Amino acid sequence: MIGILKQWRVWVLAVLLIGPVLAYVAFGMIWLYERGWLWLTTAALLWIAAGTVFSILAALWTKNVHPIMPPLDWESPSTFSPRDREAWKIVERESDAGEALAMEALVEPEIYIETGRRLLRRLAEFYHPNTTNPLDDVPLIELLTALELASEDLAGLSKQIPGGDMITLSHWRRAVQISGYISRANDLYSIISPILNPLSGLARLGTRELLVKPAWKNMQQNVLRWFYQAYVNRLGVHLIELMSGRLAIGAEHYRRLTRRAALPAVASSREQEPLAAAIVGARGSGKSRLIESLKQAFAGDPSLIAARFEGRGLDPSLAERLRNVRWVEVPGYPPASESESRRNRSLRQAAVAAAIDCDLLILVIDGRKGLQPADVSLAQAWDRYFIEHPQREVPPTLVVITGVDHPDFGAVWAPPYDWSAGKGMREAAVRSLFDSLRSTLPPTFSTFTAAGLPGETAFGVAEHVLPALAAQLHRAERSALIRQLQALSNRSKVGRVMGQIGQHGRQVWTNLRSRHKPARHVP
Repeated sequence: MIGILKQWRVWVLAVLLIGPVLAYVAFGMIWLYERGWLWLTTAALLWIAAGTVFSILAALWTKNVHPIMPPLDWESPSTFSPRDREAWKIVERESDAGEALAMEALVEPEIYIETGRRLLRRLAEFYHPNTTNPLDDVPLIELLTALELASEDLAGLSKQIPGGDMITLSHWRRAVQISGYISRANDLYSIISPILNPLSGLARLGTRELLVKPAWKNMQQNVLRWFYQAYVNRLGVHLIELMSGRLAIGAEHYRRLTRRAALPAVASSREQEPLAAAIVGARGSGKSRLIESLKQAFAGDPSLIAARFEGRGLDPSLAERLRNVRWVEVPGYPPASESESRRNRSLRQAAVAAAIDCDLLILVIDGRKGLQPADVSLAQAWDRYFIEHPQREVPPTLVVITGVDHPDFGAVWAPPYDWSAGKGMREAAVRSLFDSLRSTLPPTFSTFTAAGLPGETAFGVAEHVLPALAAQLHRAERSALIRQLQALSNRSKVGRVMGQIGQHGRQVWTNLRSRHKPARHVP
């Protein structure tokens, strides 16, 4: 406050600007009051106040364009792997740089061409850091596919604004010119109006220069910047997909996969493979019994599972999506690994290789035996694979402890049990086992639950395992989409060419058959 008071020059300028206006307003109110016309002053002040409120709200609401313009999604797309999310930061920085661009620059086509080139070059350098010319290895067709998809997204976004799909750069430029003419005409009128009507003229001049003019210019700039940022946003998404190799499948196939992934019932689609959940664990850990219990849970009334999910705050539709999951039992491995043989090591490596091709991992551990060294080795190998392959999304994991119905955990098996907050001896023992496993396994294994699977009094699958799986189903679906795109894009070039030749051959054969087919004459 003291620093502001010391700036006496600012106060002098403020008094010289506002003082005469306030004096005119005061004398005018006295003059109108004496003649019974005070309501005129009130109306004029309300008009000035309305203009001031408009200017303030326009400045605030156009600073963040989301409430007015169609929103831009700056969350990384569901198809992005961890490495892609790092590349997404380059796109965000490029968009932020648009805040410093002048309004005149945003209506020139060169700025968009140069931005696209710069963004393509920076992303290519990120994905190919050790090459001299990183753009040399980018397939031309895939680059055109990226541009096609970005243009399609921008067209859809622009159509959310009435007439937005018909706007050209010349329209923007002409609008800026017309706005400049109108602004200069208003400036001239604001200068002349105090001479004709000092009371309202000075108030209008002050309001326009201090509030209306900056707010109007800010709104124009933000509309143009919205389009620029939308351009960077959509182009950046598909350039990252290009660099990750996921556009090798073509624009049409990519659209089918990614658009379908956004729908709630992904797993029910005919074209998409069902989610695959790998059930891994040492021999004798209870994998087969767990899979049997999972299938039995869905053999009954599915509305019961949906109601249980809804009671836990989960989407009831997850029950139907879980119903279509394919449970894959991975062959077991010997539990101990201190003096393991080459065969035991190869069995565990085979289990890891089978699990990484699935979309969800369930590690089954026998609670009576505890965590085995082979389980730790498998979890570490799984974690290491995805660290070494950042282009893959890490599938969600769930650790299921079986055998908790054994007397080692408590005297009498009497479900139901609450493994997270129950006060019983068995529940406390299970939570203690959870803590021990959490401190030993890699961080990717962070979700734990337990199930007792005796023949007649099984408990834990429908009550705990299925809700835990449902809570991670969206991650599993994203992992499945990325895995499928990666598998399609990793096909050999020879295989893709042979597939295209076969497709063209079938089309030629169909055309030949249709030509030789005799025409039917209707009598």
